[in-house]
Amino acid sequence: MKELENPKKNYNIREEPRITREYLDKLLALNGNIYYKIYEINELLYLHFKSFKKIENLEYFKNLKVLYLEGNSIEKIEGLDSLVNLTSLFLHENVITKIEGLDKLINLANLNLSDNLIKKIEGIENLQKLSNFLIKRNRIGTNGLDDVKELLKLGKEFNVLDISDNRLSDPNIVDEIFSKIPNLRVLYFTGNSAIKKIPYYRKTLINKIKEIRYIDDKPIFDDERRFALAFGKGGLEGEKQEREKWRKEKKEKEEKHLKECREILEKKWGTNLKKEEPVLTEEEKEKKRYELLENLKKKRNNDIFNEREKKFIPDISKEDMKNWYGKEVEFEENKNNNLDKNIEKNINKEIINENELNNENKNIENVKNNIEINNNEDKPPELEIIKSPLVKLEEEKQKIIDNKKEEINIDNGVKIEIKESNLDELD
Repeated sequence: MKELENPKKNYNIREEPRITREYLDKLLALNGNIYYKIYEINELLYLHFKSFKKIENLEYFKNLKVLYLEGNSIEKIEGLDSLVNLTSLFLHENVITKIEGLDKLINLANLNLSDNLIKKIEGIENLQKLSNFLIKRNRIGTNGLDDVKELLKLGKEFNVLDISDNRLSDPNIVDEIFSKIPNLRVLYFTGNSAIKKIPYYRKTLINKIKEIRYIDDKPIFDDERRFALAFGKGGLEGEKQEREKWRKEKKEKEEKHLKECREILEKKWGTNLKKEEPVLTEEEKEKKRYELLENLKKKRNNDIFNEREKKFIPDISKEDMKNWYGKEVEFEENKNNNLDKNIEKNINKEIINENELNNENKNIENVKNNIEINNNEDKPPELEIIKSPLVKLEEEKQKIIDNKKEEINIDNGVKIEIKESNLDELD
């Protein structure tokens, strides 16, 4: 029955994590490489990502300078009045809805309140040493510029502001807020709808904020500042003229440096290094370009021809070929041996062709000799009345011999082709 009266007795209900004295003692004891066991000596304290909902029991750290409380569930800024030496406070990624409890932190220089639920910048008028203020991804701007007027109460050391990804939509924020912060040098303003309403956004900010050096992840170099200031005075035409002037100055500066380098080298080596290049006309320049292009085309065509002429001989093992074709394939493993064999085959073919030509020439000489012998013999008697078939055959032979004679007498250098049938007839 007793167990029924206390049904929750056997359940392990997890208590909410808190910054208790016991927790702090354990933290300092287990992290001896970071902390001292004496509270007052420590200048650094890590309490981030522990799901704490309340800031408490930190009055013992009187000399604390850096405090990390990000990644918790803190709803209210409190319990920091005794930390008068604090210089850096990190409270981003919590659920804070209002800026408060910072009046006593007169030495605070870095404050990060990003990724919270803050709607208005307030409670920072006593932070006269604040230099870096990060408050991105909040809900600032729902009430217009009244949400950011507190920035004008900060001291002269204030120079870095990250107010990106909020709900600021009024383009007058540049004239009424940013331009009145005397030493503002770094500004992050992306993610606000007011940017679309500010014409020539970067150029406008450079002209309106005198000390600005960095805008939205991009530094402002001297040339950009110079062009922007010229744009502010004379518009696009003024910027164009300033750009041309800047190019000329840059060219003169480079020539001056080259001249100084030549003079130094001449003094050292005692030679005149200055070479006057001939001034080419437009036609000569075009001709030079055309010649260069033609040479490049020829070179490219030669390279393509040489690549096509190359014979590719695969360097593959017999086992790979057996796996691909399912049987052993005979081929030469060495590329050099294959190339040598191909060359030998071509040489043998040329030798065979030469031998064939020599045999043909010998046959032609034999035919010539036969023809000369037959010419010395007497001609068969002519029949006046009736010619027998044998006689006709002899006459045809004689005609063939005469034709061959004429071909031989034309030119000895001419290649003579004699059919085997004709040779048989002559025999």
